[in-house]
Amino acid sequence: MSIPPYTLHPLKHSKWRALMKDHWLIKVMLYVLSLWLLFVSLLIMSFDQALLSNFWAALTEHDVAKLTSELKVRNLVFIVSIFFIILGMLILWLLANSYRGGWSINCKISDVTDENHEHLEFLATYVMPLVFTDVNSKRTVLNLVLMIIAIGAIYVKTNKFYSNPSLAILGFKIYKAKIHDRGEKQFVVICRGQLTEQSVIRYIRIDNNTCLAKLDK
Repeated sequence: MSIPPYTLHPLKHSKWRALMKDHWLIKVMLYVLSLWLLFVSLLIMSFDQALLSNFWAALTEHDVAKLTSELKVRNLVFIVSIFFIILGMLILWLLANSYRGGWSINCKISDVTDENHEHLEFLATYVMPLVFTDVNSKRTVLNLVLMIIAIGAIYVKTNKFYSNPSLAILGFKIYKAKIHDRGEKQFVVICRGQLTEQSVIRYIRIDNNTCLAKLDK
């Protein structure tokens, strides 16, 4: 008996699909994913060989108190960065598996405009200023946390969640286009590929004005 290429259990798949219908949650997940480069940078800046040595000593000597007592601010930044890098990978996997089904019928598009500058603007405006945070200062790290939360709130409420440098690295592009599907409506279209006036796509709505699309031809 042949094994289908997609082996996620049907019940689990339906739960993921139901989860992905929460547009607010998708926007938050995409925001976390958009900060993946920031957390990689913070990971590099906060790396401390002493933390790894203390961690190994705590494991071999079964003395967790020794590890926690010697934690510095930069060590906490390092640990949190690892957590969010792993979380970003999980989000990417979850999004990929959640959108394996539910695509629309083939639709034509028109009035296509390139909006890929949004990726660069988000990176330059919000991510780059945070990259050079002093990971040794409690006050600066606290300010970093507050800025990430504030930017996230703006990012979600203003529907700028598609401005995502991480998606750009993965080859996704941003367009504005009218989709002809039982009428026509303009969407912000996230698509891995080059859209033109002659493109035919299938799409899934993320919210009322944004959709994820794939080229049919």
